[in-house]
Amino acid sequence: MQKREKILAAFFGAVIVIWLGMPVIDSTFIEPVETRKNQLKALNQQIDQKEQKELELLRSAKQLGNWVAHSLPPDEHDAQRLYLEWLNDLAELSGISNLKLSPGRRIREGKTYIAIQVSLEGSATYEQLCRFLLHFYQADLQQNIIGLELDSMGTGKSDQLEIKLTAEGLALTKAKPREQLFPRAKLSSNLNFDETKMKVQDTIDFPKETPFRIRIGQEFLTVSEVSGNTWTIVRGADLTVPARYETGTPVELAPLNQYLEGSTKLEQPITEDAQVIKVLSAKYFPLGQSFLVKIDQELLNVTSHAAGDWTVQRGVLNTKQATHKKGATVTQAPQYLQAVFDYGLIAASSPFAKPIPDKIYNLELKDISNQTIVRGNTLDLNLPLQGVNPGLKAPILSVITELPSLVVESGKLKWSPDKEQKPGVYPVIVNAKQGEQSVETLFQIEFLEKNTPPQIEVVSSTTAYQTQPMSLTVKATDVDLPPQKLNFTLGPGAPVGVSINPETGELKWTPPATMELKEYPITVTVSDSGIPPVSSSKQINIKVALDDAFFTFLTGSIDLDGKKVAWIRNRATNQKQEVHTGDKINVAEISAVVKSITENHVILEIDGKQWMLSLGENFRSLRNLTGVPVLN
Repeated sequence: MQKREKILAAFFGAVIVIWLGMPVIDSTFIEPVETRKNQLKALNQQIDQKEQKELELLRSAKQLGNWVAHSLPPDEHDAQRLYLEWLNDLAELSGISNLKLSPGRRIREGKTYIAIQVSLEGSATYEQLCRFLLHFYQADLQQNIIGLELDSMGTGKSDQLEIKLTAEGLALTKAKPREQLFPRAKLSSNLNFDETKMKVQDTIDFPKETPFRIRIGQEFLTVSEVSGNTWTIVRGADLTVPARYETGTPVELAPLNQYLEGSTKLEQPITEDAQVIKVLSAKYFPLGQSFLVKIDQELLNVTSHAAGDWTVQRGVLNTKQATHKKGATVTQAPQYLQAVFDYGLIAASSPFAKPIPDKIYNLELKDISNQTIVRGNTLDLNLPLQGVNPGLKAPILSVITELPSLVVESGKLKWSPDKEQKPGVYPVIVNAKQGEQSVETLFQIEFLEKNTPPQIEVVSSTTAYQTQPMSLTVKATDVDLPPQKLNFTLGPGAPVGVSINPETGELKWTPPATMELKEYPITVTVSDSGIPPVSSSKQINIKVALDDAFFTFLTGSIDLDGKKVAWIRNRATNQKQEVHTGDKINVAEISAVVKSITENHVILEIDGKQWMLSLGENFRSLRNLTGVPVLN
């Protein structure tokens, strides 16, 4: 047998031996190894299950510890009494009226807890009810509302609701016995409504770390800093109103419900505007309802969740949207924040309010009043466009007019007249179009030259005599065309009794006998009817003097050397004057020429007319030759 044949024979022999010996090898070596592997795998699974059960037990123990801390007192009678009192205070604080509270059932669940029920009836607006629910679910108690009936008395948001509800709180048997639901202290000094520091006594059971919430009367306050028995506070928390409190007023701790359950991590990083996030596990998070979660400093509202994919609303409760890294911790938000968020949703609209029908938008361009523009001014007019549909593109505005450079910009009509623009009245058509609707309106723009003020003729000083009427016409002109109407008025400070005719400018005054003898400045203002009206003013000085004509008498006449002489005496000044025929006499405002002198009278000529002054009469008794007195 050749060498090659020997090798092949040996190979085939070995194969046959191995094939025949496999069952022996398998049963002797391989099978025990596989058995050990399966046993090891089963043991590992058992260890994992036991560890998971241990974790569940630890978690349940921790959860039970939290529940105990937030429980009502363990004694069912104390629990129901304190719970009823607390609900009554909460209802009054929320504004619910006609309150009626009554104890309900006490349901014992073995040796673990007792369910304490309280029934509440009252009247409130929808807003007040929402406020009560906010305060209820913010409170750090194991409680829930298990029944709620509402009867609406109207369809408005402010109409009254008749409320019937049943609240249930848990009293765990392992809870610490206590005589009060929450720790209490007292004010050690008065607290005004605007003060931000308060002094308290008996604070041993209050938190040492801030912030924490307290209640005084019907106000919630947030304590931001503690320094001994002096607390720094933020007033009017959670929709309450600051008030004034006297020394000794009770101060009650009002802890917020910090309970949270679920916790996981981000499976993938998320951007600032992402609306879907992936988490490693959704275990321990609420099912079938929305809930708040916190990632870093941002709060998100989970609106839908399927396994680890969550649809979220970002940056709720005024938190800022941000990017978050893979592995960032995702925790369920505390219960009190969930209550604030839910309050914002339910308080926004009342289910009892009458539904608002879909709004119909009717494009309307209100009438525009005629405009007057004076040279040197510009037009900047808001167009009164109403009924604009915000769901459509902005209306297209256009204008038809002869005026150059009159344009529509940003809902305004604008025009800057150029130097060559001629005065006149110009019609303007404004058109607005949105969708299928088109409206227009017509008005006029009157363009005028710049108005110039009237000119008042200079009036020299004049004299007015006590008890005697005085008349003076103030003259004024206006160069504007067409001619404008002038209006005369007196300025401030004019003496009592002075008047002026607004159309003619005639100024009249009769100074009384008690008027002080001096010069009085009187301001006269003349306004035109231009656009805009302009005016001018002048000062007229009127001197009030004694009425010499009243005190000056004809005391006698004689024939001296063949000439008649008349004697005139001013009894006020005791001055005597001799007059002859042809002499000029000036007495007060009377200026006369002596025409003739007789034994009993004097004939005077005044303004071309003859007047007679009889012996013993004063110049106010002058009579014309018909015998009718006209100068007094």
